[in-house]
Amino acid sequence: MSTPNPDGSLRTSVSLAMIVRNGGQFLDSLLAAAAPCVDEILIGDTGSSDDSREVAVRHGARVLDVPWTDDFAAARNAVLPHCTGRWILIMDADENLCDADWLALKDVVADLDRPDGPRAGRVLTRNYVTDRHGKRGWTPVPDPDGHALGDSAPATGYVPTTKVRLFPNHPAIRFSGRLHETVEASLQAQGIRTVDLIFPVHHFGLLTDDAAKSRRYLELARRKTLDEPHNPAAWGELADCAVACDASDEALAAIDRALILDPANPALRLTAGALLKSAGRFGQADLQLAAASASGPVSDDILAEICHLRAQIAMQQDRAPQAANLLAVALRLGPDNGHYFNTLGAWHLLMGKGQQAQQALDRARALLPTNPDPLVNLARLFQAAGDHPTARLRLDAALALDPEHAGARRLLAEMDAPA
Repeated sequence: MSTPNPDGSLRTSVSLAMIVRNGGQFLDSLLAAAAPCVDEILIGDTGSSDDSREVAVRHGARVLDVPWTDDFAAARNAVLPHCTGRWILIMDADENLCDADWLALKDVVADLDRPDGPRAGRVLTRNYVTDRHGKRGWTPVPDPDGHALGDSAPATGYVPTTKVRLFPNHPAIRFSGRLHETVEASLQAQGIRTVDLIFPVHHFGLLTDDAAKSRRYLELARRKTLDEPHNPAAWGELADCAVACDASDEALAAIDRALILDPANPALRLTAGALLKSAGRFGQADLQLAAASASGPVSDDILAEICHLRAQIAMQQDRAPQAANLLAVALRLGPDNGHYFNTLGAWHLLMGKGQQAQQALDRARALLPTNPDPLVNLARLFQAAGDHPTARLRLDAALALDPEHAGARRLLAEMDAPA
């Protein structure tokens, strides 16, 4: 229950609790934005060798030495007992809120701190990714964006995830899970309801490739499945971590195990379909994706992605009419998704509709300015029309974005081959 202050207001003091190891370029800006809007900052340092500790102290944070035991939940739980605020906000060093959302934080907490019992706040995280690859779950940044960080977004899209980040300070509320740790289980045990908050957390960690970090996460995901062998989410996390390390066989084995434990989960079936498609097993992929759309309530985002993948498979199998119908659904549900427009352009190109193909691909370029795929498809379009100079210009632009792009190099080799 909430405890009134002498003036009758609710105690809405907030502790920002973090674990940090080599916080890097984003930590300073995060703490500068947070410090005026929270009552204390607690940072558990798990072994930084950079200036993270000095940056934290400069912003008034209390830094705790937390031994690293290959367990994110244990590290976070080591910080929580030191928090004195009535409420705890969880952030990471490569994250931030927009200025308006930081300023509104105390109002958000006051709304959660109800006389009939506190509620916890579930927050959407925008995991920004480059638009070079259409990662599963990729979502375009809204335009206009009421939660924008500044004049421009750090990327054109993100992969959304949701978890509780704001909760009452209570000794029974603790994290669980060696990797992708959450407090949801302890909140449920305490009978504390969760509600969705309107502000997103901006996460920048996926914008740069970090092979060593990906390998560490893969090992932690493997250990989590040993800790929780009957948890389908743990096996799904292992599949995602294996994909990040190009371990496709392990990813497929992990998603198979997840589906044995939770066969009606559409997100897991979507993952299975995407993995099978990448492996060239189109028939099996299409069966998984069809099952995903029929396995129960499916969000519009997941359904759009299912239809997009099935459209690509249909194009591979010379089923153009089915591909057109599936693309129409995907675009109706995701009208600002540049990856869908790129596939639409490829479909028009396949059907010999040059003008429509160029319109769709130009739209894809505008939505995905750093993705080489629309440029490569445009090069194919101009090559088919006999305009080789313009095709080469598009290929040069694609290779400037990704010098190793296989499709661009293959098409360039075809153009350079003797007639």
